[in-house]
Amino acid sequence: MASLGRLWRMLGTGFCFLVFGSLSLIASVSVLPVLMLWPGSQAARERRIRGFVSWAFGALLAGIEFLGLGYLQVEGREHLAQAKGKLVVATHPMYLDIVALLMLMPFADCVVKNAMLKNPYYRRFVRAAGYISNGDSAAALDACVDSLKRGRSLVLFPEGTRTTTGEPPRFRRGAAQVALRSGCQVLPVLIACTPPALTKSRAWWQVPERRWQLLIRFYPPQDLSAFGHRQGMPHGVSARRVTHALQDFFTQQLANHEPTDTRTEAAHHRLARS
Repeated sequence: MASLGRLWRMLGTGFCFLVFGSLSLIASVSVLPVLMLWPGSQAARERRIRGFVSWAFGALLAGIEFLGLGYLQVEGREHLAQAKGKLVVATHPMYLDIVALLMLMPFADCVVKNAMLKNPYYRRFVRAAGYISNGDSAAALDACVDSLKRGRSLVLFPEGTRTTTGEPPRFRRGAAQVALRSGCQVLPVLIACTPPALTKSRAWWQVPERRWQLLIRFYPPQDLSAFGHRQGMPHGVSARRVTHALQDFFTQQLANHEPTDTRTEAAHHRLARS
């Protein structure tokens, strides 16, 4: 029965990727032109498109739960009401965490990999929705700061890529630079997947022994002073302090959350690499 269950989840995962990718391609040449041509300003057009993307992501997650592949658990949802004008800093354990975040925060700005602008399935939606590409780091930094100064929510993954299973998060300074230049508060979001699935270290067909749970936990927004920043401190010093403080915060939260089966898999992963 365990083998049949794993086979079902493997086939179901492939089915979800195939169907969602195919429907995204069809929607990019049917639904998207209608959303773009509908009367209204550029800002209104982007909101329509982002709303549709959020709805599509919700449908994908609902299909995943219906098939018994995994499910979403959200904690601290009340803090979403305070997300406007905040830098949303999140951990990045799996492929679907940005899907879940943009479902919960449909009108947020976010930074996407430059490769998404070349992906035939999603590139039209990425461009039309006005998401920020990380292709030019200087331009991306300016766009992020401008987004926050305009009072928008901005989603960033400070690691820049999915976390390697069994290793603590390793943050780059980009998120701290954005927060310092914009002077905004930080809204931390812990994302954890149990058991690990769709991670950086495994192929999509390497499904876990049971359905996964994707936890998204929102924390209250914090001033930069909570992460070691002080007025008058040199910018480079502040960026290092804020980065290290954020990394330590999430490392501690992940350690408190990490269940036994995740620790066992992490040990196997480290052994396999040694």
